[in-house]
Amino acid sequence: MSEEKRPVGEVLRGLSIGPLPDGWTAVDAYAMVKCLDPTGRAQWALRVTETINEEELLGALTMHVELLKRDMLDNWDDED
Repeated sequence: MSEEKRPVGEVLRGLSIGPLPDGWTAVDAYAMVKCLDPTGRAQWALRVTETINEEELLGALTMHVELLKRDMLDNWDDED
């Protein structure tokens, strides 16, 4: 894997995501990218910007996991 950093839009060609709110400036990013390898098998690739703070990232991911679990439980309860 190349360590050369390239613009996100160049690396994730063909994908799109929602924009940041007006006035916000991107500082760091962590991306989990679901890909197909050369054999067609689904794989996950993880990419981070050079200056990302690992402790802050861990906190953000932990919070996101907790929110996802809450939403999934809420959806489970709504199905009854």
